[in-house]
Amino acid sequence: MREYLIKIVEFLKSVKCKNISTFDLTENGEEKYFIIASANNPDDTKKVADEVSAFIGYDKEKDGYYKGEWIILNAEPIIIHIFTVSERAKYNLDRLYKSKEINVSKPLKNKKSKRCPGSLN
Repeated sequence: MREYLIKIVEFLKSVKCKNISTFDLTENGEEKYFIIASANNPDDTKKVADEVSAFIGYDKEKDGYYKGEWIILNAEPIIIHIFTVSERAKYNLDRLYKSKEINVSKPLKNKKSKRCPGSLN
């Protein structure tokens, strides 16, 4: 899973996302990860959502796409949040999940390696 998270984070960097954070919300044996990223404005968040969707093979609904201020891609077990800078500050999910933040460039503790879901296998 770590490799898949790294690929998504690196892709978000390549499409000029800012302030990318990753959180491990795994509990009771159920894997769940959040990736939170920022873009400058709603047009940019929509563009990023489209590009990352194509990159990971995500073809489901993009929650929040119409307004473009906070777009959610629920690609279980990874949920990607793409915010405008102002909306991210307003909702401040980073503070809420601060204790669960992980650095994906380092190995995740006590996690078994699994094949990547989606088109990145």
